[in-house]
Amino acid sequence: MQKLSIEEIISRIDKEIEFSCVSDDNSFTLHIAEYVPYVCAAIHNGDGFRKELESKTLLSKEERWYEEDPSTADFISALPIRIIGNDSRYEYDLNRDPKTCVYETAWGKEIWKTPLSALEKKKSIKKHADFYKVVDALIRKLQRKFKACVVYDIHSYNYKRIIEKDPPMFNVGTANVDSKFKSHINDWLKRLEVLRSDYFVNQTRENDVFQGHGYFLKHISKKYKNTLVLATEVRKSYCDEETGEIYPEVVEELKIGFKKAIISNAKKFIEAKANITYAKRAHLLASDVEPIAKKVDARLYKLLRTFDILQYVNPKNLQAEKKKFFRSKFKKNPNFLYKPLSLDINLFKRKLYDIPVDQIGDVSLKKIYLGVLEAHADQVELLNYRGDMKFRYLSLKYFGEPDKNEIAISNYLLSSPDREESYEKASDELALKELGEEVRHYGFTGKIVLSSNIPAGALFIPSKNQLVVKKGAGIDVNYLKALKHHEIGVHMLTTENAQRQDLKVLRLGLPLNTMTQEGLAILSEYQSGHFSLERLKEIALRTVAIKHMLKENDFSETFHYLIDTFRISEDKSFYITTRVYRGGGFTKDYLYLRGFIQVKKMVDSGKDITPLYVGKTSLDYLPELKELIDRDIIYKPSFTPRSLSMKKEKDEVIEYLLSGLYSKLL
Repeated sequence: MQKLSIEEIISRIDKEIEFSCVSDDNSFTLHIAEYVPYVCAAIHNGDGFRKELESKTLLSKEERWYEEDPSTADFISALPIRIIGNDSRYEYDLNRDPKTCVYETAWGKEIWKTPLSALEKKKSIKKHADFYKVVDALIRKLQRKFKACVVYDIHSYNYKRIIEKDPPMFNVGTANVDSKFKSHINDWLKRLEVLRSDYFVNQTRENDVFQGHGYFLKHISKKYKNTLVLATEVRKSYCDEETGEIYPEVVEELKIGFKKAIISNAKKFIEAKANITYAKRAHLLASDVEPIAKKVDARLYKLLRTFDILQYVNPKNLQAEKKKFFRSKFKKNPNFLYKPLSLDINLFKRKLYDIPVDQIGDVSLKKIYLGVLEAHADQVELLNYRGDMKFRYLSLKYFGEPDKNEIAISNYLLSSPDREESYEKASDELALKELGEEVRHYGFTGKIVLSSNIPAGALFIPSKNQLVVKKGAGIDVNYLKALKHHEIGVHMLTTENAQRQDLKVLRLGLPLNTMTQEGLAILSEYQSGHFSLERLKEIALRTVAIKHMLKENDFSETFHYLIDTFRISEDKSFYITTRVYRGGGFTKDYLYLRGFIQVKKMVDSGKDITPLYVGKTSLDYLPELKELIDRDIIYKPSFTPRSLSMKKEKDEVIEYLLSGLYSKLL
């Protein structure tokens, strides 16, 4: 981070330059990602101590830490304007006035072996004065620009020494705040009250353990009449206040909670007091990606851009093993072989975990990148055990398995009578022609190729933006039309959209994007009017096949179970069973049904699903995607499926089954 003098910092503030810096003496840090009418401060976060004072103090670093406010800078790291004290309050206390900011004694303890000289005190007092010069420049700029401003003054406190049985998790001190701000104080208290955690009991109070007599609040309130300072103390439930051990999970929860509470309260304050309005709370957050997040994005993409789990899980001897299995009268289980791994798994995982995701301050981006990193670590570990029972267990860990509700849904769909349908088979040439025309209609760069060695009629490979069509499959013409909307109208479309994003993570795929992507793809088939009863049953068959496999049945037993129970062809049963048993037990295929149900419910309820098309997204991250789109960090999708605007004729049988699915089983 760049070092700047006090004069340079003030000059940049006056010119409204966005920047991050540390003062040239390292005493404080200032981040301005965007000029907004609110500021977050953590003035006691630091533990810095001048070297010449170390030998003169009676207190160890651990003793000083006890009265400092560690991690308070982390609580506000997702917000756009942050000023953070880097020095220990034992060198000088930014929450005391200049005359008393250098302690002789504090909390009943002597601080110095020998009294500080006048020069030593003067250096500390100058740091204090320089900090407030910058605070004044910042608040003055914001109040002039926006007419009003709110400052979130975040501290923490030691609660174990308090005799009171149940000291509050959050305390807001307002004794020195103008009563005209009462409604906004009450709103802040309400925002804090709703924060929940498994790690602490939340009681939020006003003027309980602290009343808000700090100099920081008094200084700003006295000079800037339209600026509200909310001095907020957090009980040290996020650490062991006696040993100094920090609990990262609790810190992360507080970071997420403070982000939500601050932007909600700030928006309400701004609407009432400032000369600007923000349509959405997300507009109060930075619209630029912080440098560390850009670094993480680049490193993750470089490492993962060619990684595709399916290329290592799809059998390379599929057709040969099919012939052997059929010749054995369906008794000798296939012995699938797989593409050799082109990566060192241990080295790959080490490189993954070397990526500094934990340094990202933006809560939404951190959640996405951490999820992607952990998901790929799990997938790589999965590949380490291809052909082994451990593969099945690790697949369950990552993809999960169908629940009782989904099995009931599948059996409900499979119990419906078959209907006679005329099938017209498409040649390879016709398939390539139809799919190629769809690619050209959108103006995509993706390619269509033929291959005989895939366990389905078609397979899209995102890392290559390539649709592989099964050679000689003789795809039904109606299904070919559905396939256009499934593979090109969703899978290739989301790949193309991702390529137009600055954040490359959307090309890699968010955790469990399979469920969302396949759900959207099947929805596209349905919306296009080419969703057949046979296709609906096929999705259900995959789900029950997984359940049968997980009951310790082998390939042949599941193959026969599908034929005997659901009266499907030997050919169809082989490919469905192969999908389930590849790798050693691959459970991902039930996610097609789950994904379809979830996205269709969203559409039926009138919810906007277009943010899901920006790349390889996941429903679990929809709130973060919407926020990042609102902040212009993620662009709205360049392409949306044609099927969204198609007026299809309703298939009465399909509609009946789906209505029954909702009313009876969900």
